[in-house]
Amino acid sequence: MSFKEAIQNWEDNKHAALKSELHPTLNIMDLSDLEKATLVLMGDEHIGNRHYNEAFHRQNLDWILETQNPIVLMGDELETATRDSVGAGVYEQQEIVEQQLEHFYDLYRPLAKDGLIKGIHPGNHEQRLWKTSGVNITKIMAKELGIKYLGWGKLHYIKVGDQGYTMYTTHGASGARLPHTKMKAAIDLANMVDAEIYAAGHVHQLAHHTRVFYKANLRNKTVQELNKHFILTGSYLTHWGSYGHVKNYEPMKSGSPKVKLSGLEHRIRVSI
Repeated sequence: MSFKEAIQNWEDNKHAALKSELHPTLNIMDLSDLEKATLVLMGDEHIGNRHYNEAFHRQNLDWILETQNPIVLMGDELETATRDSVGAGVYEQQEIVEQQLEHFYDLYRPLAKDGLIKGIHPGNHEQRLWKTSGVNITKIMAKELGIKYLGWGKLHYIKVGDQGYTMYTTHGASGARLPHTKMKAAIDLANMVDAEIYAAGHVHQLAHHTRVFYKANLRNKTVQELNKHFILTGSYLTHWGSYGHVKNYEPMKSGSPKVKLSGLEHRIRVSI
């Protein structure tokens, strides 16, 4: 990372901190009426970007609506390029911000109406408006759809059937460019918060890593072998002709991960 990029990253994180909670809160996600649940973590759609793959995105949204699976929106739903953004994004985006916002509502209103959207995180692209005008557009999006605004990071307790699961989600902040260093951004979340599932967006990679560890069960006086799941939540941008192509970055698989939680036994499965 160059010095200029490091300064920009510090500035982005400072602005993100201004929108965060002053004290952590626990988000309760009650899916106790289900014997199993598939939670979709969807983000980095970048609606309005010239490389936004709307057909693939709509295909996944149609599947979510048909199967009635809950989702969490991970940030960077909009491209949100302004005159003050780095590069020529304001001229290259296919829709202005107002059009992007209406496009977002058109896509997500059916899911919100069915109560499927369990919350939304702001992303660094939405932060552009906060930085230049003090408008938190993600809060406006959440209010319009009647969904929870999750802030920059949120610890969740998910009740499925008789089982309870913990998860931490965030849009994330990383300048990583390699697959393994991108995953490190999710793994490092375990340094801050204890959960079973960690999910981060921002890096446009769709990936899953499982960490196996041992824990003492004092009630049964045994040693348990447990898992922590680290997830990168993908994107909906095509590669060829994009910034990533120009910079010779490795193409990444598009889409959203699915976290499958059992309500009958304590079991987590992740599919990408």
